[in-house]
Amino acid sequence: MYAKTLLVGGLGGILLACALPMAAWAAQDGHHRGETTVTCGQVITRSIKLANDLHDCRGIGLEVGARNITIDLNGHTIDGSGSALPFSGIDNTPEGSSRTGHSGVTIKNGTVTEFGAGVSLGDGADRNHVRNILATDNGGAGIVARDVDRPHISDSATDSARFGIFIESVTNARVERNAALNSSDEGIVVTASTRTVLHRNSVVNNRGTGIFVTVSSTATLIDDNDANGNGQGNDGGSGINVTATDAATVIRDNRARNNDDFGIRAERGVTDGGGNRASGNGNPAQCLNIRCRP
Repeated sequence: MYAKTLLVGGLGGILLACALPMAAWAAQDGHHRGETTVTCGQVITRSIKLANDLHDCRGIGLEVGARNITIDLNGHTIDGSGSALPFSGIDNTPEGSSRTGHSGVTIKNGTVTEFGAGVSLGDGADRNHVRNILATDNGGAGIVARDVDRPHISDSATDSARFGIFIESVTNARVERNAALNSSDEGIVVTASTRTVLHRNSVVNNRGTGIFVTVSSTATLIDDNDANGNGQGNDGGSGINVTATDAATVIRDNRARNNDDFGIRAERGVTDGGGNRASGNGNPAQCLNIRCRP
């Protein structure tokens, strides 16, 4: 058995454990009372607590099939085949067999690895909460939300994806106390979205920019985040880069250190909420259109 433990400091004590499965699984439903044995591609229509890992799933790992349920991975791992693009480890989108995303779903407490995306939320998957998930070695994004309202992504970590957390065409997202590490592109991306809150996240050693908020996004609050060591593999990557220009976008109380270009780069028009700090970044100005102190 391969075991990997990730401890991320400064994030309210995120401690996630990843354990890839043994060769054999239990043959019956539930190793302990209240636990459920699952199989690759299973559609989940009631709240469950997993009894087993899944290994080498060649399509979707688990599919959400009903609203207002909880999928508790219970410390287990959902593992893809390594070539499982474009499939997701946990899929709550219209791409599944139910042809809709489902609202009010909680996904928590485990590891999702070697899929196109670790966890996917799509049209219809409103008011979903993803928490205490480690999404590692996924080819696209660790956690992705598209065309949904009020997703809440918290206390999770992404490692070695193209994008860590990807938010697109979303309203009222809350992304807090997460770690986005070692992405081949950006750590956290917010695009074509409104009223997104990015609070107390840590973006570290991503080859592109740590946090990227595009011009098509409005009313984003970027608050109390840490961006360190980003852009080292992609010339010009900054800790935080905001290309939005609306005054309702606020940047405050962030820390950006040792990034390849700026610590914090913003377009004119956004609101400088103060309290931002930057040092050791490649651009000697440290920040653009935002006041930063060391």
